[in-house]
Amino acid sequence: MLIVRPVALSDLDAVYDLAVQAGDGMTSLSRDKLRLTEKIEHVERCFRSNEAAATDVFWLVLECTERRRLAGIAGLYARTGSQQAFYAYRVSAANHYSHSLQKEVRSNVLHLTNDYTDCSEVGTLFVHPDFRGNGAWLARARYQLMASFRHRFADDVIAEIRGYLDERGQSPFWEAIGRPFFEMDYAEADHLCSTGSNQFITELMPKYPIYTRMLPETAQQVIGVPHQAAARARQLLEEEGFHYERVVDIFDGGPMLRARTEHIRSLRESEVLTLQKIDNSPTSAAETRVRVGLFSNLSLSAFRACRYALPVGSDDQALPEPVARALNLEPGMPFRRLWLEK
Repeated sequence: MLIVRPVALSDLDAVYDLAVQAGDGMTSLSRDKLRLTEKIEHVERCFRSNEAAATDVFWLVLECTERRRLAGIAGLYARTGSQQAFYAYRVSAANHYSHSLQKEVRSNVLHLTNDYTDCSEVGTLFVHPDFRGNGAWLARARYQLMASFRHRFADDVIAEIRGYLDERGQSPFWEAIGRPFFEMDYAEADHLCSTGSNQFITELMPKYPIYTRMLPETAQQVIGVPHQAAARARQLLEEEGFHYERVVDIFDGGPMLRARTEHIRSLRESEVLTLQKIDNSPTSAAETRVRVGLFSNLSLSAFRACRYALPVGSDDQALPEPVARALNLEPGMPFRRLWLEK
Protein backbone atom coordinates (compact mmCIF):
# COMPACT_ATOMS: atom_id res chain seq x y z
CA MET A 1 0.00 0.00 0.00
CA LEU A 2 1.13 3.56 -0.69
CA ILE A 3 0.73 6.04 2.16
CA VAL A 4 1.65 9.70 2.59
CA ARG A 5 3.28 10.71 5.88
CA PRO A 6 5.65 13.37 7.28
CA VAL A 7 9.31 12.96 6.40
CA ALA A 8 11.61 11.70 9.15
CA LEU A 9 15.36 11.88 9.65
CA SER A 10 15.49 8.11 9.13
CA ASP A 11 14.43 8.85 5.52
CA LEU A 12 17.61 10.83 4.84
CA ASP A 13 19.26 8.36 2.45
CA ALA A 14 16.01 7.73 0.58
CA VAL A 15 15.30 11.47 0.25
CA TYR A 16 18.83 12.01 -1.02
CA ASP A 17 18.23 9.34 -3.67
CA LEU A 18 15.07 11.18 -4.74
CA ALA A 19 17.05 14.43 -4.94
CA VAL A 20 19.60 12.77 -7.23
CA GLN A 21 16.80 11.42 -9.41
CA ALA A 22 15.13 14.85 -9.59
CA GLY A 23 18.28 16.46 -11.01
CA ASP A 24 18.87 20.19 -11.56
CA GLY A 25 16.17 22.79 -11.11
CA MET A 26 14.55 21.62 -7.87
CA THR A 27 16.43 23.95 -5.53
CA SER A 28 14.36 23.00 -2.47
CA LEU A 29 15.59 19.39 -2.68
CA SER A 30 19.30 19.62 -2.00
CA ARG A 31 21.82 17.00 -3.07
CA ASP A 32 23.96 17.93 -0.07
CA LYS A 33 23.35 15.45 2.77
CA LEU A 34 24.33 17.90 5.49
CA ARG A 35 21.88 20.46 4.16
CA LEU A 36 19.20 17.77 3.73
CA THR A 37 19.72 16.71 7.34
CA GLU A 38 19.20 20.27 8.54
CA LYS A 39 16.05 20.65 6.43
CA ILE A 40 14.52 17.39 7.61
CA GLU A 41 15.26 18.21 11.24
CA HIS A 42 13.55 21.57 10.76
CA VAL A 43 10.54 19.88 9.13
CA GLU A 44 10.26 17.45 12.04
CA ARG A 45 10.15 20.40 14.47
CA CYS A 46 7.42 22.07 12.39
CA PHE A 47 5.25 18.95 12.45
CA ARG A 48 5.65 18.70 16.23
CA SER A 49 4.87 22.35 16.93
CA ASN A 50 1.36 23.57 17.76
CA GLU A 51 2.30 27.19 17.00
CA ALA A 52 2.11 28.66 13.51
CA ALA A 53 5.37 30.18 12.25
CA ALA A 54 6.34 31.93 9.03
CA THR A 55 9.26 29.53 8.70
CA ASP A 56 7.07 26.40 8.81
CA VAL A 57 8.00 23.77 6.22
CA PHE A 58 6.03 20.52 5.80
CA TRP A 59 7.56 17.77 3.67
CA LEU A 60 5.40 14.74 2.96
CA VAL A 61 6.80 11.50 1.59
CA LEU A 62 5.04 8.80 -0.39
CA GLU A 63 5.97 5.43 1.08
CA CYS A 64 5.44 2.00 -0.41
CA THR A 65 4.87 0.00 2.76
CA GLU A 66 5.26 -3.43 1.13
CA ARG A 67 8.65 -2.57 -0.39
CA ARG A 68 9.69 -0.29 2.48
CA ARG A 69 10.96 2.44 0.19
CA LEU A 70 10.12 6.03 -0.59
CA ALA A 71 8.27 6.59 -3.85
CA GLY A 72 8.05 10.37 -3.82
CA ILE A 73 8.06 13.66 -1.92
CA ALA A 74 5.98 16.84 -1.83
CA GLY A 75 6.30 20.04 0.18
CA LEU A 76 4.33 22.90 1.72
CA TYR A 77 5.91 26.18 2.81
CA ALA A 78 4.04 28.50 5.17
CA ARG A 79 5.44 31.86 3.99
CA THR A 80 7.72 32.93 1.16
CA GLY A 81 10.31 35.56 2.02
CA SER A 82 10.17 34.73 5.73
CA GLN A 83 13.96 34.78 6.11
CA GLN A 84 15.18 36.40 2.90
CA ALA A 85 13.76 38.40 0.02
CA PHE A 86 11.62 36.47 -2.47
CA TYR A 87 12.26 37.77 -5.97
CA ALA A 88 10.53 37.12 -9.29
CA TYR A 89 10.13 38.87 -12.64
CA ARG A 90 6.77 40.32 -13.64
CA VAL A 91 6.31 40.38 -17.41
CA SER A 92 4.50 43.52 -18.54
CA ALA A 93 3.72 44.83 -22.01
CA ALA A 94 5.39 47.95 -23.41
CA ASN A 95 3.94 49.68 -26.46
CA HIS A 96 5.88 52.45 -28.21
CA TYR A 97 4.42 54.48 -31.07
CA SER A 98 6.15 56.98 -33.37
CA HIS A 99 3.76 59.52 -34.90
CA SER A 100 6.48 60.82 -37.20
CA LEU A 101 7.15 57.35 -38.62
CA GLN A 102 3.61 56.04 -38.14
CA LYS A 103 5.19 53.01 -36.54
CA GLU A 104 4.28 50.90 -33.51
CA VAL A 105 6.79 48.73 -31.66
CA ARG A 106 5.65 46.27 -28.99
CA SER A 107 7.84 44.55 -26.43
CA ASN A 108 7.72 42.91 -23.01
CA VAL A 109 9.55 44.23 -20.00
CA LEU A 110 10.81 42.21 -17.03
CA HIS A 111 10.31 44.02 -13.73
CA LEU A 112 11.92 42.73 -10.54
CA THR A 113 9.16 42.19 -7.99
CA ASN A 114 8.48 40.98 -4.46
CA ASP A 115 4.74 40.63 -5.13
CA TYR A 116 4.63 37.00 -4.01
CA THR A 117 6.25 37.60 -0.62
CA ASP A 118 4.24 36.19 2.33
CA CYS A 119 2.31 33.69 0.20
CA SER A 120 2.29 30.02 1.11
CA GLU A 121 3.96 27.78 -1.46
CA VAL A 122 3.51 24.26 -2.76
CA GLY A 123 6.59 22.67 -4.25
CA THR A 124 9.25 19.96 -3.99
CA LEU A 125 6.96 17.57 -5.85
CA PHE A 126 8.79 14.55 -7.26
CA VAL A 127 7.82 10.92 -7.80
CA HIS A 128 10.40 8.21 -8.48
CA PRO A 129 10.15 6.88 -12.06
CA ASP A 130 9.25 3.43 -10.69
CA PHE A 131 6.07 4.92 -9.20
CA ARG A 132 4.97 7.33 -11.91
CA GLY A 133 1.22 7.81 -11.99
CA ASN A 134 1.00 8.69 -8.30
CA GLY A 135 2.02 12.34 -8.55
CA ALA A 136 -1.51 13.73 -8.84
CA TRP A 137 -2.84 12.32 -5.57
CA LEU A 138 0.43 12.94 -3.74
CA ALA A 139 0.10 16.59 -4.76
CA ARG A 140 -3.49 16.69 -3.53
CA ALA A 141 -2.52 15.16 -0.18
CA ARG A 142 -0.79 18.47 0.55
CA TYR A 143 -4.12 20.26 0.28
CA GLN A 144 -5.66 17.77 2.71
CA LEU A 145 -3.05 18.80 5.27
CA MET A 146 -3.63 22.46 4.45
CA ALA A 147 -7.40 22.08 4.83
CA SER A 148 -7.06 20.50 8.26
CA PHE A 149 -4.59 23.13 9.50
CA ARG A 150 -5.73 26.18 7.58
CA HIS A 151 -4.41 28.61 10.22
CA ARG A 152 -0.84 27.54 9.45
CA PHE A 153 -1.02 28.92 5.89
CA ALA A 154 -1.54 32.23 4.07
CA ASP A 155 -4.55 33.42 2.08
CA ASP A 156 -2.66 32.96 -1.21
CA VAL A 157 -0.65 29.98 -2.41
CA ILE A 158 1.95 30.03 -5.18
CA ALA A 159 3.79 27.35 -7.12
CA GLU A 160 7.00 27.65 -9.11
CA ILE A 161 7.24 25.55 -12.25
CA ARG A 162 10.68 24.57 -13.48
CA GLY A 163 11.65 26.50 -16.59
CA TYR A 164 12.62 25.21 -20.02
CA LEU A 165 16.01 23.56 -20.56
CA ASP A 166 17.45 22.76 -23.98
CA GLU A 167 18.81 19.40 -25.15
CA ARG A 168 22.16 20.19 -23.49
CA GLY A 169 20.50 20.90 -20.16
CA GLN A 170 21.10 24.63 -20.53
CA SER A 171 18.58 27.33 -19.64
CA PRO A 172 18.34 29.90 -22.48
CA PHE A 173 16.83 32.38 -20.01
CA TRP A 174 19.74 31.97 -17.59
CA GLU A 175 22.30 32.24 -20.37
CA ALA A 176 20.79 35.56 -21.47
CA ILE A 177 20.24 37.20 -18.06
CA GLY A 178 21.75 35.13 -15.28
CA ARG A 179 25.21 34.35 -16.59
CA PRO A 180 26.17 37.97 -17.55
CA PHE A 181 25.31 39.22 -14.04
CA PHE A 182 26.23 36.25 -11.85
CA GLU A 183 29.16 34.94 -13.93
CA MET A 184 28.45 31.30 -13.13
CA ASP A 185 26.75 28.28 -14.67
CA TYR A 186 23.07 27.62 -14.08
CA ALA A 187 23.93 24.38 -12.25
CA GLU A 188 26.24 26.24 -9.86
CA ALA A 189 23.63 28.89 -9.05
CA ASP A 190 21.02 26.17 -8.63
CA HIS A 191 23.30 24.30 -6.20
CA LEU A 192 24.00 27.45 -4.16
CA CYS A 193 20.28 28.08 -3.76
CA SER A 194 19.64 24.48 -2.74
CA THR A 195 22.15 24.85 0.10
CA GLY A 196 20.48 28.05 1.33
CA SER A 197 23.28 30.33 0.14
CA ASN A 198 21.25 32.75 -1.97
CA GLN A 199 22.36 36.10 -0.58
CA PHE A 200 24.28 36.46 -3.84
CA ILE A 201 20.97 36.91 -5.68
CA THR A 202 20.20 40.15 -3.87
CA GLU A 203 23.79 41.34 -4.28
CA LEU A 204 24.34 40.62 -7.99
CA MET A 205 21.02 40.49 -9.81
CA PRO A 206 20.06 43.40 -12.12
CA LYS A 207 17.79 45.91 -10.40
CA TYR A 208 16.41 47.72 -13.44
CA PRO A 209 13.67 46.66 -15.93
CA ILE A 210 14.88 44.51 -18.83
CA TYR A 211 13.35 44.85 -22.29
CA THR A 212 12.96 41.36 -23.68
CA ARG A 213 13.73 42.62 -27.20
CA MET A 214 17.32 42.99 -26.04
CA LEU A 215 17.51 39.27 -25.27
CA PRO A 216 18.35 36.51 -27.78
CA GLU A 217 15.33 35.02 -29.51
CA THR A 218 15.97 31.69 -27.76
CA ALA A 219 15.55 33.38 -24.37
CA GLN A 220 12.47 35.37 -25.42
CA GLN A 221 10.69 32.21 -26.56
CA VAL A 222 11.04 30.38 -23.22
CA ILE A 223 9.78 33.11 -20.86
CA GLY A 224 6.91 31.51 -18.95
CA VAL A 225 7.50 28.12 -20.64
CA PRO A 226 7.71 25.10 -18.28
CA HIS A 227 10.39 22.43 -18.27
CA GLN A 228 9.60 19.56 -20.61
CA ALA A 229 8.88 17.29 -17.65
CA ALA A 230 6.75 19.87 -15.83
CA ALA A 231 3.81 20.22 -18.20
CA ARG A 232 1.71 17.75 -16.21
CA ALA A 233 2.57 19.52 -12.93
CA ARG A 234 1.26 22.78 -14.38
CA GLN A 235 -1.91 21.07 -15.57
CA LEU A 236 -2.55 19.66 -12.09
CA LEU A 237 -2.12 23.09 -10.56
CA GLU A 238 -4.48 24.68 -13.04
CA GLU A 239 -7.07 22.00 -12.31
CA GLU A 240 -6.82 23.03 -8.65
CA GLY A 241 -7.51 26.66 -9.52
CA PHE A 242 -4.01 28.08 -9.87
CA HIS A 243 -3.41 30.54 -12.68
CA TYR A 244 -0.47 32.21 -14.40
CA GLU A 245 -0.20 35.97 -13.75
CA ARG A 246 2.77 36.68 -16.04
CA VAL A 247 5.25 36.24 -13.18
CA VAL A 248 8.33 34.09 -13.83
CA ASP A 249 11.31 32.68 -11.96
CA ILE A 250 14.42 34.88 -12.03
CA PHE A 251 16.73 31.97 -12.86
CA ASP A 252 15.10 29.92 -15.61
CA GLY A 253 12.05 32.00 -16.57
CA GLY A 254 9.66 29.23 -15.54
CA PRO A 255 6.04 30.26 -14.87
CA MET A 256 4.84 30.98 -11.33
CA LEU A 257 1.19 30.27 -10.58
CA ARG A 258 -1.03 31.59 -7.80
CA ALA A 259 -4.39 30.70 -6.24
CA ARG A 260 -6.51 32.03 -3.41
CA THR A 261 -6.26 29.37 -0.73
CA GLU A 262 -10.04 29.25 -0.26
CA HIS A 263 -10.52 28.61 -3.99
CA ILE A 264 -8.23 25.56 -4.25
CA ARG A 265 -10.43 22.75 -5.48
CA SER A 266 -9.15 20.04 -3.13
CA LEU A 267 -9.72 22.29 -0.12
CA ARG A 268 -13.24 23.20 -1.20
CA GLU A 269 -14.32 19.67 -2.05
CA SER A 270 -12.85 17.71 0.85
CA GLU A 271 -15.12 16.93 3.80
CA VAL A 272 -14.65 15.85 7.40
CA LEU A 273 -16.54 12.77 8.56
CA THR A 274 -16.55 10.70 11.74
CA LEU A 275 -15.57 7.06 11.61
CA GLN A 276 -18.26 4.90 13.17
CA LYS A 277 -17.36 1.50 11.77
CA ILE A 278 -14.30 -0.35 10.49
CA ASP A 279 -15.35 -2.71 7.72
CA ASN A 280 -13.48 -6.03 7.73
CA SER A 281 -15.56 -7.66 5.02
CA PRO A 282 -13.73 -8.35 1.74
CA THR A 283 -14.83 -6.41 -1.34
CA SER A 284 -16.57 -8.60 -3.88
CA ALA A 285 -14.37 -9.51 -6.80
CA ALA A 286 -17.37 -8.85 -9.02
CA GLU A 287 -17.74 -5.28 -7.75
CA THR A 288 -17.17 -3.00 -10.72
CA ARG A 289 -18.72 0.29 -9.64
CA VAL A 290 -16.23 1.99 -7.37
CA ARG A 291 -15.15 5.52 -6.50
CA VAL A 292 -11.55 6.39 -5.77
CA GLY A 293 -11.04 8.62 -2.78
CA LEU A 294 -8.19 10.28 -0.94
CA PHE A 295 -8.47 9.75 2.80
CA SER A 296 -6.47 11.37 5.61
CA ASN A 297 -6.51 11.69 9.35
CA LEU A 298 -6.66 15.05 11.13
CA SER A 299 -3.36 14.75 12.98
CA LEU A 300 -0.42 17.05 12.19
CA SER A 301 2.54 15.23 13.72
CA ALA A 302 1.14 11.83 12.74
CA PHE A 303 -0.50 12.89 9.47
CA ARG A 304 -1.37 10.02 7.15
CA ALA A 305 -3.12 9.91 3.78
CA CYS A 306 -3.87 7.14 1.32
CA ARG A 307 -5.81 6.50 -1.86
CA TYR A 308 -8.43 3.76 -1.92
CA ALA A 309 -11.32 2.61 -4.12
CA LEU A 310 -14.66 2.11 -2.37
CA PRO A 311 -17.81 0.53 -3.77
CA VAL A 312 -20.35 3.10 -4.89
CA GLY A 313 -22.93 3.60 -2.14
CA SER A 314 -20.56 2.75 0.73
CA ASP A 315 -21.45 3.97 4.20
CA ASP A 316 -19.97 7.47 4.67
CA GLN A 317 -19.08 6.68 8.26
CA ALA A 318 -17.34 3.37 7.57
CA LEU A 319 -13.87 2.66 6.22
CA PRO A 320 -12.24 -0.60 5.11
CA GLU A 321 -9.81 -2.02 7.64
CA PRO A 322 -6.70 -1.35 5.45
CA VAL A 323 -7.57 2.35 5.23
CA ALA A 324 -8.32 2.71 8.94
CA ARG A 325 -5.08 0.91 9.79
CA ALA A 326 -3.03 3.06 7.36
CA LEU A 327 -4.47 6.26 8.87
CA ASN A 328 -4.23 5.07 12.50
CA LEU A 329 -7.97 5.58 12.94
CA GLU A 330 -10.34 4.10 15.51
CA PRO A 331 -14.15 4.41 15.70
CA GLY A 332 -15.18 7.83 16.94
CA MET A 333 -12.23 9.61 15.29
CA PRO A 334 -12.67 12.19 12.49
CA PHE A 335 -11.16 11.77 9.05
CA ARG A 336 -11.06 13.75 5.83
CA ARG A 337 -12.30 12.45 2.48
CA LEU A 338 -11.82 13.81 -1.02
CA TRP A 339 -13.25 12.00 -4.01
CA LEU A 340 -10.64 11.80 -6.76
CA GLU A 341 -13.14 10.44 -9.25
CA LYS A 342 -16.72 11.61 -9.53
